[in-house]
Amino acid sequence: MERQPIMDLGIENALTSAVEAWARFTQWLSECAPIHADALNPPATEEQIEQAESRMGVRLPLELRQVLMINNGTTARKRTLSGRSSYDVRGGGDYSPFPSHNVFNDVELTCSLYTGNRTASISMEEPGSRYEYWKNGWIPAFTAKEGHSGLFLDCSVGADPAQVYAYGDDSFPDLAFPSLGEYLGAVADALEGIRPFTVMGREAPHPPSVRDGLLAW
Repeated sequence: MERQPIMDLGIENALTSAVEAWARFTQWLSECAPIHADALNPPATEEQIEQAESRMGVRLPLELRQVLMINNGTTARKRTLSGRSSYDVRGGGDYSPFPSHNVFNDVELTCSLYTGNRTASISMEEPGSRYEYWKNGWIPAFTAKEGHSGLFLDCSVGADPAQVYAYGDDSFPDLAFPSLGEYLGAVADALEGIRPFTVMGREAPHPPSVRDGLLAW
């Protein structure tokens, strides 16, 4: 019988942390902000992920793969709420339940953003530069509803779990969390009232709250 490869304990712990934190997060949405819970996509398939990886030319981090195979992002729904204007075509106000109005990108959107950013970066003729616009292996897992900002997982150095960086139009990427599991755990902790949401020790200016059925940070 062929022996299965033994997973590195650090990676195994990171995968467990990410999956458990995601379960806490989605459970909280179901109980306290069901509009957001309703916007969670069904699981991504191995085929969808492999097709995206083939187009991107890189493999997604294991943590991200695991979470996408539970819910393929939060971009499923488009809706109009009573008393509110209609939301934009990428999914609606119910699809960004994360701090900084970030969306958890589905596999297709992750692939589209990554390939577009890499094409732009290559056109700038700055490969390998410290100030390269978008490096090979920066996986845009979360993006803001507007503008070029969000969180990417850094696979450029081959680390797994991949570190999470915050990026924006007017700044260089900053390390935000040691792993995806750490980020999701920080979000879940804040929602459950365990501790304030912090990014590398910096506390968010406002605690999360639910307004008109939608989560606000």
